[in-house]
Amino acid sequence: MDRAAARGGRRARSGNRRLAGADSFNPVRLAITIAPVARLAQPLAITIDVSADAGALDTATAPLRIRAKLADECGGTFDTTPGPVLIDEQLNPQPATGQAYQATGRGSGNPTAFGQKTVCAFLEEEGDNRQFANDTVNPPMVDVSKPCTVAAARYDAARRSLARAKRQLRHAKRRANRARLKKLVAKRSKTVARDRRAARSACGPGVPL
Repeated sequence: MDRAAARGGRRARSGNRRLAGADSFNPVRLAITIAPVARLAQPLAITIDVSADAGALDTATAPLRIRAKLADECGGTFDTTPGPVLIDEQLNPQPATGQAYQATGRGSGNPTAFGQKTVCAFLEEEGDNRQFANDTVNPPMVDVSKPCTVAAARYDAARRSLARAKRQLRHAKRRANRARLKKLVAKRSKTVARDRRAARSACGPGVPL
């Protein structure tokens, strides 16, 4: 089995949620939720749940940030990883000394190139970028899909075309013109339904349409 097939199988098994470092030897854990397929140049949402054992984050001397990029491959840090930013925000709330910790960060970014991309996530201290956790060894993958992008763009265009026809119908006065526009609205409604089915088939359930 080649590497791409192995990754595809892993995505199929794990869905769009992945837990990084979820073992008794790692006191800080990142759970990433992201769609396995994305559209080019359209928002790709990400959610990262951060959890830590009591005292695991006590050495932080500045606010902690949860950060992630979509990359061809992960670098050692957020700054050295190339690619569009998916999330870069302070954790809220920040950890309390001696306490177990749990928080969630949410963001989105626009993929800039087609192909299989890696979600590279980091929990870092603001300022000096000292790292407390990452998900770079076996990270989730996202297919920035050309078929999905093309099919979804066709659906978007069909929806805009239907919306124009509906506006024209609302403002039409003459009976003959209204009758023509009603037929046009019905025709374009069928096109929208057809193109939505095609886009959903190409993109899967995780991509907003």
